[in-house]
Amino acid sequence: MTSHSKIEQAALQLFGERGYDSTSTLLIAKSAGVSEALLFKYFQSKEKLFEYLIKQGFRRIVEANRGILTEQNPRVLIENVIDLPYKLVHDEPDFWKMQDKEFNRPLVQKYFQRFMSPIDSLLQQAFKDVGAEEVEMTTQLLLLLIQSLWRNLLYEHDANLMKLGDHLKRTYLQRPAAAK
Repeated sequence: MTSHSKIEQAALQLFGERGYDSTSTLLIAKSAGVSEALLFKYFQSKEKLFEYLIKQGFRRIVEANRGILTEQNPRVLIENVIDLPYKLVHDEPDFWKMQDKEFNRPLVQKYFQRFMSPIDSLLQQAFKDVGAEEVEMTTQLLLLLIQSLWRNLLYEHDANLMKLGDHLKRTYLQRPAAAK
């Protein structure tokens, strides 16, 4: 692993555990096993390191999940979106902990909204296609539940959280089918 990667990993973990304000560049460097000077050589400042982590994290997530946005079957799309928090937390737990802990920062909100925006419109179309009532409200409710789910998956290890996705699928996919 390169020094650059070690710094990234250490910063992701520390920002996720302690938060941005409670994590010094010296602590990141020590945790990465590099000098603080090397951290500054690569990233110039803690703020630029944080920006880099947010931008790269969302870039990785978009690339890894691009397929769910191109799904043509509305039912499968809805299922994929419900499965998304499980996949995201499994694949990038440190990134999501950092993102959750620093959600009040404008940069984090900007990238999160950019990530969620196409999902919102695609879900609305999928719910319309399966004959759901109150498409906009149904979409917003599911997105709120999903956001809550990924936050809980980060910190809780309750077996019911693992079952919740199946319950959401039954709830959101049986009701529209009955309305047809």
